[in-house]
Amino acid sequence: MDWDTFTFAYRLDMAGLFQDLVSIEAYKLLAQNLVLPPDWREQLDQLNRVRAVHGTTALEGNRLTEAEVSRQIAIIEQSSDAGQPSATRDQQQVRNAGLAQQWVQKRFTPGSSPLSAGDVLSMHAMMTTSSDEVHNVPGKFRDFPVVVGSPDLGGVHRGAPHERIHRLIDEYIAFMNSRETNGLHAVIRVLLAHYFLVTIHPFGDGNGRVSRLVEAGILFQGGYNILGFYGLSNYFYTHEAEYKTTLQTCRRTRPFDVTEFITFGVRGFLEELEGINNFVKTKLNRVVYRAMLVRACNTKLGERRKVLNQREYHLLDYLVAETEPVDPFSEHPSLRVRLSELLASPYIREAYKGVTRRTFQRELMRLADMSFIRIVRASDDGRDLLVELDFDAIGKY
Repeated sequence: MDWDTFTFAYRLDMAGLFQDLVSIEAYKLLAQNLVLPPDWREQLDQLNRVRAVHGTTALEGNRLTEAEVSRQIAIIEQSSDAGQPSATRDQQQVRNAGLAQQWVQKRFTPGSSPLSAGDVLSMHAMMTTSSDEVHNVPGKFRDFPVVVGSPDLGGVHRGAPHERIHRLIDEYIAFMNSRETNGLHAVIRVLLAHYFLVTIHPFGDGNGRVSRLVEAGILFQGGYNILGFYGLSNYFYTHEAEYKTTLQTCRRTRPFDVTEFITFGVRGFLEELEGINNFVKTKLNRVVYRAMLVRACNTKLGERRKVLNQREYHLLDYLVAETEPVDPFSEHPSLRVRLSELLASPYIREAYKGVTRRTFQRELMRLADMSFIRIVRASDDGRDLLVELDFDAIGKY
């Protein structure tokens, strides 16, 4: 890295980005026109905040699970600074990230003032106070040289000479707020912001966390966090090797060819938005499916027969709960339940205790024939079957 010739010049081939950017805008428009119940919105925001905090801290070596991250975020939401219990370094990093998220949501509302050097320093102070104070001063630029990276992840990188950092950050802010950069799509802007900040590497520690927080701020200003807090941290974490390697690869040419990193990030943000859409779709499908079951239970097919009898109705209602995806952002709207586990469940034993197993099997097959459920053979055990909801029934009944 030759810092004597460094500039914010870059090359970007937009040819492969157009379709993904169109899809991102479509998801944004959908979110702007979608009204969600308050509890859904709260759950979505909480899930995304936890994923973002877990992703951004785990990338820096934090070992806490998502469940523990959720507990630490709950602590900061329920306590004042003075009332928080003591914390380990990992726990404090998570609390700091959660508090910094809250600050970003208030600071970077649509129409707010553009990013400043003071914002970057404030983010760093919030992210690293009481947790990252070895070879690092919270809210201060480093005053020593750094080399980061590893040969197995694209190579090592030498950060900017410390005596030039103040000037480079001023130039970075001017670049980010320039007419040319502001004319770019918001997701490209956040990725450029991330790329150049971690390339300068202005702090002793916390550079990645701050750069990902800058991303979140720009996304908030652009109206891309309408349905809660979301960004790229979780995607970067789940694709950590590609994330770090791609950053380093893009530093090898001058001017920097950022096409690979921008393409990677745009694809990641689209994947995050698709996950948000899956969450909403799964929730809506289940609400409408339950309403459809009520209609089917009250619709007569003949003098003594309805679309669903009471036992079939309750079985399907039970399956709605049992097939909720473990991952709320999964593209698969229904978890598959093993028939053997279904037969052994306390509910089925109680609901069908007065009839033979054949009655249960006959009713299950009838529900499959009527497209309320799907039954497929398990790939790992040819003798067992898997049961899942068929949401196409919504349009039939």
